Amino acid sequence: MTDLPSVEAYLEGKSPDGIALFRRFEEIVYGCGPSESAPRSSIVYWKHNRLFAGAFVNGRKLELNVDLAREIEHPCLLAAFPTTKRVITHRFRITDASQLDDSLEALVAEAYEEVGPGFRGG
Repeated sequence: MTDLPSVEAYLEGKSPDGIALFRRFEEIVYGCGPSESAPRSSIVYWKHNRLFAGAFVNGRKLELNVDLAREIEHPCLLAAFPTTKRVITHRFRITDASQLDDSLEALVAEAYEEVGPGFRGG
């Protein structure tokens, strides 16, 4: 995975529908509070102290990674898997802006507040 200089560089050449979904998700992330984007060639991550969310455009769809300290169910959930002893990464597929709703916003806020600061001591 290659680092990119900007989110705009990541989005270059992507589908307008996918970009619109990405930008809406980006608004949700930044609505949680200060965070830093980390664009890579295949995904954009956001971190507070620790990575807590990621998004990549897949054609007209948006795929998301949201790291939580618990496993959840959600209509857009594709998979959930542990990435550390304390963190479970949840993978979502978004095909319509209406799916970026209050329930998903709440999960991103939870990721920002609980996982984003990082865990101390194991």
